[in-house]
Amino acid sequence: MTTDTDPALQETFRQAMRRVASTVNVITVCIGGTPMGITATAMSSISVDPPSLLVCINRTASMHGVMGDVSHFRVNVLHRDQEEMARIFADRRHQALRFASGWTVDCERPPRLIDAQASFLCRRIDHHGFGTHSIFIGQVEEVTFRGDVHPLVYVDGQYGSAR
Repeated sequence: MTTDTDPALQETFRQAMRRVASTVNVITVCIGGTPMGITATAMSSISVDPPSLLVCINRTASMHGVMGDVSHFRVNVLHRDQEEMARIFADRRHQALRFASGWTVDCERPPRLIDAQASFLCRRIDHHGFGTHSIFIGQVEEVTFRGDVHPLVYVDGQYGSAR
């Protein structure tokens, strides 16, 4: 898809989106027995019947190429005390630290962050390319969550708390 979007519109859009708070998530998969994950803020529920959600992943992201081939992915919504986890998964230089502790990693399923704010195991059922990203749709098969509600959010280029 090629666009001739006005650069001024792109910049004002970017600045306006900095004012929209988003939960911070780590999207995980397992490929050939190897766990992979990235930090992402573009996640949204689609439907309660069937329970489903979507994630948007930049085409330049390390996991983009494999997402179209996996049967399942997991969305791990981060708690406000997991900012360091967000930073580790956002920086490719910290790849060795990503699944070092706090995860269930058996590669029967995508890794689950044990103490995540919430975790959704999704069967990937569809995906669509659009602009710089692809939209991956998953039907939820399993949900876990913490009792306290304090998600990590990202707004104006900073991590913060919703409370």
